[in-house]
Amino acid sequence: MAEHESEFEGHEEELEAPKDSLWRDEHEMEKSANIVYFLTLGIVSGLILREINKKTKLPYSPMILSLGILLGLLQKSLGYVGESASILSKMHPHLIVFVFVPVLLFESAFNCDWYTFKYQMVNILLLAGPGCGWGAILLGAIFKLVLQYDDNDMTWYQAFTLGSVLSATDPVAVVALLKELGASLAFNHLIEGEALLNDGVAMVFFIFFNKFSKAASGKGEAVTASQVVLNFVRNSLVGPALGLILGILAALWTKRILGDDIEVTWLTFVFTYLTFYWAEFCFFKTSGLLAVVGLGLFWSAFGKTRIRSSVEHSVHTVWGFVQYSCDTLIFLLVGIIVGTQVIEETFIHKSDYIRMIVFYFFMILARFIMILTFWPFLRCFGYPISKSEFIVLVYGGLRGALGLTLSLMVGCDEELPARFRHLSVFYGAGMAAITNLINGTTCKALVQYLEMIENPVVKKKVYKKYLEELIVNSQDKMRELESDQFYSMADWNQIEKLETEIKYMLGSNKVQTSSSNLYEGLTDQEIFGEVRYRIYRILKGLYYDKFEYGLCEEDTVRLLVESSDIGLDHTKAILNIWDQLYKNFLNFSSVNFFFKVKEMPLIGPFARDYMIKHLGFVYDVTTTFLSCASEAFHLTGTFPMSKDAIRVVMEELNKEIEKAEGYLGILNDTFPEIVRAIQTKRASHSILTHQRHYLDDTQQNGLVDEKEYQLLKKEINTRLVDLENHQFDMVLPSFHVLAMEFPIFSGLVSTDLDNIIKSAYEKKFGPDEIIYEQGMTCQNIYIVSKGNVVDEFAGGTIRKGLGTLITYTNLIGDGTCMSTAKTTADSLLYSLNLKILKDLMSKNPDFEFKIYINSLEYLRKMFENQAGPLANVEIKRLLDFLRTKSKLKKFTTNQKCDFIFGGYLFRGELKDINNQVYSQYTYIPPQDTECLVTKDCQCLTFEDSVDSFNNQMLKQLDLDPHKDQQIQERYSQIKRTSMMEKSKLN
Repeated sequence: MAEHESEFEGHEEELEAPKDSLWRDEHEMEKSANIVYFLTLGIVSGLILREINKKTKLPYSPMILSLGILLGLLQKSLGYVGESASILSKMHPHLIVFVFVPVLLFESAFNCDWYTFKYQMVNILLLAGPGCGWGAILLGAIFKLVLQYDDNDMTWYQAFTLGSVLSATDPVAVVALLKELGASLAFNHLIEGEALLNDGVAMVFFIFFNKFSKAASGKGEAVTASQVVLNFVRNSLVGPALGLILGILAALWTKRILGDDIEVTWLTFVFTYLTFYWAEFCFFKTSGLLAVVGLGLFWSAFGKTRIRSSVEHSVHTVWGFVQYSCDTLIFLLVGIIVGTQVIEETFIHKSDYIRMIVFYFFMILARFIMILTFWPFLRCFGYPISKSEFIVLVYGGLRGALGLTLSLMVGCDEELPARFRHLSVFYGAGMAAITNLINGTTCKALVQYLEMIENPVVKKKVYKKYLEELIVNSQDKMRELESDQFYSMADWNQIEKLETEIKYMLGSNKVQTSSSNLYEGLTDQEIFGEVRYRIYRILKGLYYDKFEYGLCEEDTVRLLVESSDIGLDHTKAILNIWDQLYKNFLNFSSVNFFFKVKEMPLIGPFARDYMIKHLGFVYDVTTTFLSCASEAFHLTGTFPMSKDAIRVVMEELNKEIEKAEGYLGILNDTFPEIVRAIQTKRASHSILTHQRHYLDDTQQNGLVDEKEYQLLKKEINTRLVDLENHQFDMVLPSFHVLAMEFPIFSGLVSTDLDNIIKSAYEKKFGPDEIIYEQGMTCQNIYIVSKGNVVDEFAGGTIRKGLGTLITYTNLIGDGTCMSTAKTTADSLLYSLNLKILKDLMSKNPDFEFKIYINSLEYLRKMFENQAGPLANVEIKRLLDFLRTKSKLKKFTTNQKCDFIFGGYLFRGELKDINNQVYSQYTYIPPQDTECLVTKDCQCLTFEDSVDSFNNQMLKQLDLDPHKDQQIQERYSQIKRTSMMEKSKLN
C-alpha cells in the first residue's frame, strides 16, 4: 500500500512539474482556429443574407439572429462548428462589451447628422435619460405585480435590475427599414439617438440597482444617498466629458495629418478604445459607453471637417465595413446564446415561457406609458412628432445586443441567486429574439398601414422626373452600345426585350405620367418652398466644393452647412441666411478691446492670436458665403419652375448678399490690418492646396513616379502645417509696397512701376462723399486703401473694399466715367494718373489684357442684355476662364475674324454671315464662319465655349434649364413607341 502511495505521489509530482515556458496546448490552439473559422463563416453567412435582403427586403438583423438561434439549437450535431458555437455561447459578456460595443456606438454617433441630432437633443435626452429610468421601474413592477414573481425568484431591487437590462433599445432593423422607406431624418435620429444614449444610461441604472440588490441581500456594502448622487454624476457626466476632451485631442492630432488615410483611420480606432478603457478602468471609473458616445458625437459635430477630404472616403469606408462586421457577429452571437439557452436551461420552468409571452405585451405597454409620460415635452422640443410616429416609436423599441450582454453579466455574478441569474438571461435572450423576429419583421407593414411616410406632390413629381430620366438614359446607352464594334455580336433582341420590360415597369400605373409641366398644379407657397429648397441644397454643395479645394476652413464650412440645414427645415419662410451666420460673430466692440491690447506685454500675443483666429473665421464665413451665394444667384435661371416665384426668392437672396457685403465693408474699414493678414494666409493656403491637388492628378495620370510624388507631397504637407502656426504682420503697407504687390501690376518693369508710384497721391473721403460721377471726364483711377466704395450705374451697384481698384471700365472707355462712385464710410484712396496707365496699356499687351478682362465685372452688369452667358457665371470663375481661355485682339475695318468659341466685343462693330450686327460691349456667340469687321474693333476671342464651361458647372450641381423639358419630350416619345409595341404583341 505504501509502495502504491509512493508511486502515486511520484506520479502527482510528475503531473505538477512545471512545463517549458515555450509549451503550448495544441488542443487549445485547435479550438482557437475553429472559433476564427466559425467567425469567418459567420461573416460569409451574413453576406449571403445581405443578398437575400436585397432580393426579398426581409430585415437583415432578424435574419442573422434567426441563423444564430438555429446554430445554437443544432450545435451538438454540427461537429467542430457546433463546438465553436458552444464555446462562443460561453463567452464572457464583458468581452462582448469590450470588443464590439465601443465600435458600434462610435460608428453610430460618428455618422449621425449633427445638426438634426442637436435639434432633437432634448427629446433624445428625455427618452434615453429619465425615460430609460422610468422604463426600468415600469418593467420591474411588471415582474413583481403582473407576473407575480416572489422574492425567491427576484426581489424588488432585482426586478428593477432586470428592468434596467431590458430598458435598453437596439432598433437597428427598424432604423434601416425607416431609411429605406424614406422616413424623415429627424424621426430616424430620435429613435437612433435614444438607442445610442440609453445603452450607456441603462448600464448606469443597472449598476445602481444591482448594488442596491446586493446591499439588501447582505452581500454588498450599504448604499447611501450621497453615493447614489455621486456615482450618477460620475457615470452620466464625467464619461461624456472625457469623450469630449479626448475628441479634441484626436481632432488636433488629425489636423496635422495630411494625405495619410491609414494613420487617420487608425487614429479614430485607437481613440475609440482608449476612451472606453480609460473611462472604465484606468482613471475615472465612469461609463465607458457614454464616453465613447461623447467622443463620437464630438467627431460628428467638429471632427469630420478636421479630416482632410483626400482621406475622408477611406475613413468612412473602413468604419462602414467594421460596423457591418460587428453588427453581424454580435447578432449571430446573440442568436447562438438564445439557442443554447433553450436546450441547456435547467432553472427555467414551463410557466416562465408563458410569463415571457405575457411580459412581451406588457413590455410594449410599459414603453407606451413611458413615452406617453414625456409626450407633452416631446411635442415642445425638437421636431414635432405625429401620432403615427408615436406608434412606431413605441412598437420599434427592439431589444438587442446590449440588453442581452447586461443580462449575461447578471448571469455571471455568483453573488446573486441562481434562479434570478438564469431568469435574467432567459428574459434578455427571449426579448432580443421576440422583438427582432416579430417587431423587426412587421414594422414595415405597420408603417405602411399608418401611412406615416408623407409623399408630397413635389416629391412625387421629382421622383417621376428621375424615373423618366432613367428610361431616356437607358435608351441612349443602348443606342451607343449598338454602334460599338465590341458589342456587334450581342443578342439585341434579348436586350430589347429586357429594355421593354423596364419601360413597362417604369411606365406603369405606379408612376402617373403627363406632358404637363413638372410643377404644374402646385400652390405658390409650394413653389416658393421648392425654390428655396434648391437654393439651400446648391449652397451646401458649393460650400463643400470650396472646402474640398482649400478655399475655406473647416469651422467655416461647418457653420455655413448648418445654416443651410436650418434653412431646409424652414423652406416656407423667407430666406434668412445672414442672420443665422451673424449671430455666431462677436460684436466689434469686443474685438476692438483685443485690438487695443495687442501690443501689451503678456496678454498682447494672446490678443493677436485671438483676433487673427476670430476675425479670420468671420472673414472666411462672410467671403465664402458671398462667393457661393453669388454663384447660386446666377444658377437660379436653370430652375424649371415659375419665373415669378424664382424672381421673388431671388430678391430674398439678393437682400442676404447685400447684408453680407455691408458687413464685409465694415470689417474691411474697421480692421484693415487684420484683413490684410487674413487675405495673405488664405491666399497661401489656396496655393498650397492647389499644388496638392495638381500633384495628386499628375500622379494618378502616371506623369510623376511614386518616389517623386511622396517627396513633393511631404514638402507641401509640411508647408501647410507650418502655415497654420505662421504669424503674419498686422501692419498696413505704404502705397509703394501696395503697388508692388498689387496683382494688376505684377510683371511690370521697375521703371513703369516707379512712374505709377511717383504720380500717385493719397486722398481722403468722408462718408457718402462722391469720388466721381457718371459722364464726367475721367482723369484718375483709385485704389482703396481703407474704407468702402459703392459704384452705381444703370444696371445696379458694385461694392468695393480694401485693396481693390475702381474702376477698370474707366481705363477702357472714351475718357468719361461710366459709373458714379461714392464712399460709405471714412475712406483713404490712392489716386493714380489715368494717362500714365493708358500709355502703359498701349505698350504692354499683358497689362492691357489684365485691364480688359477685369473690366468685364462691370460691363456684364452695365450691359446685361448684351452679356449673354457671361452674365450667369460667378465672377471668380469667369476671370479664371478669361485668363486661360481668351486672347485680346484688334481688327481693322473690312478685316475678317474667327469666333469659333465666341468672344466679347469691347469697341467697334462687326457682323456675321447672316448680317447680324454686333456693337460694343456685346457677347459674340460661337460662329462657324468668319465675321466681317465694319468698324475698327478690339475684342476678346475665346478658346473654349463659355456655354460648355457653364454647362459643366450645371452638370456638377445637377442643374440644366432645358433638361427637364428635353427628358419629358423624349420620355413621351419612348412611351408611345413602347405602348405601340405592347399592343402589337397582344
